[in-house]
Amino acid sequence: MGFLVSQIRKWTAKPEQLYPLFVAKLKVLGDSLFDIYTGKLDPGQVAAELRTTLQGFHVFEKEAYSRWIDSSSQLFWQLSISDGSEWTMRHGDAEEFYIHIHPARHGLHTERLKANQLRTALATLILANMRGEQPSMPLLNHVRQDFLGLSRVTKPMAREIFTLMNGMAKIADVPH
Repeated sequence: MGFLVSQIRKWTAKPEQLYPLFVAKLKVLGDSLFDIYTGKLDPGQVAAELRTTLQGFHVFEKEAYSRWIDSSSQLFWQLSISDGSEWTMRHGDAEEFYIHIHPARHGLHTERLKANQLRTALATLILANMRGEQPSMPLLNHVRQDFLGLSRVTKPMAREIFTLMNGMAKIADVPH
């Protein structure tokens, strides 16, 4: 959540002509579901605690980490940190980023969101702020169809998206 809040603050201050770049970045977020950490620790604190734990297990270095992950029948491990949240540890995708972490599914301080609803809420909130207008149903459907390649939404789904959007706007302290 901390990362998303920082992105909301960053992108709402940018000019509208950069909006397609923001949408392109959004499209890489998650597949069908997205787990968000909602606890009080910032990303640096989470990473530091996980690093300390991995070092304590003597599995922070790349080769040791790889062996540790491979020793799990599921190819991941879950670790808890000081606030009780749990984090899933997997192989990273890049050579220099060999550790991949994300909030554990159904863990303490983890909220599971539908990825397309999250993308819609963020994209609508950002575009509305770039334009200096209030988010609306027509804007939401414009964003979904013309930028995200998604279908129009029904009122019940729109309610869920607007609830998510309003919550994120409030946390990020941006107009909504």
